[in-house]
Parts: sequence; C-alpha cells; structure tokens
Amino acid sequence: MNAVILLALRILIVVVLYVFLGRAIWLLWKSIGSQQEARSSEVVPPLRLSSTLLGDQSAKTFTLPEVIIGRDLSCDFILPHELVSARHGRFSFHQNQWWYEDLKSTNGSYLEDLRIEEPIVVKDGDVLFCSEVDVTISIQGKS
Repeated sequence: MNAVILLALRILIVVVLYVFLGRAIWLLWKSIGSQQEARSSEVVPPLRLSSTLLGDQSAKTFTLPEVIIGRDLSCDFILPHELVSARHGRFSFHQNQWWYEDLKSTNGSYLEDLRIEEPIVVKDGDVLFCSEVDVTISIQGKS
C-alpha cells in the first residue's frame, strides 16, 4: 500500500511541476508580447538637428527612433567636415527620452563641455559638438 501512495505522490509532484512550468512560460510569453506592443505604440517626438558649417546652415527633422550622424553619406544627418568621423554618433529614443551615444569617434563628442564616453540623455536646446562641429538639438513636442 505504501508503494502505491508513494507512486501517486510522485506522479502528483510531476504534474504540479509541469503545470508550474507551463504557467511560467505562458506568463513570460505574455510579458514579452506586451512589452513589444508598448514599444510599438510609443510615440517618438520629432528630433530636429541643425548645424552651421562653413557658413552653410543645415537642418533636418527625424521621426525615426534612431538617427546616425557623421561624415559618411549613409548617415542620416551628414556633417561634411574632416574632423568628424564617418559614423560619429547615434541618437536613439528609448525609455521615453532621446539619448546620444558616441560611436568611438576619433575626435570625440561633447555636450556643452562634457566629453561623452557613454550614452547620455539629451534635451531640447542642448548643443552637441562633434569634434569642432556644433549640432543644436531641438526636441519638438517636449518641454
């Protein structure tokens, strides 16, 4: 009789374990789906970048969540100056904020007087220096 009870307990433990694992996997699946849904519904405030280079002013507005700046023609915002790296930096929108990251440029990026060595939050009115080239940041719809 003890052997039958022991076998029933083992089977019950295995069933409970599989129910627990199935529930945990289902909750993880739902959580991942809701995070992706939240990201896709996140509204990206327009980012306007402007720069004056050799007397010419260039400005462009972006609504994409990622913007690459640099000297290369494949960049989203082109800064045609010999001291600017081909892919100098990246703006990205996440955590409901615009961030700037230096992409290991040769001459560095500066926010006001601070050298950027890791991703940093930027705000409306900030001035970014890519080497000697200034880029004014305007975030529309944000205060």
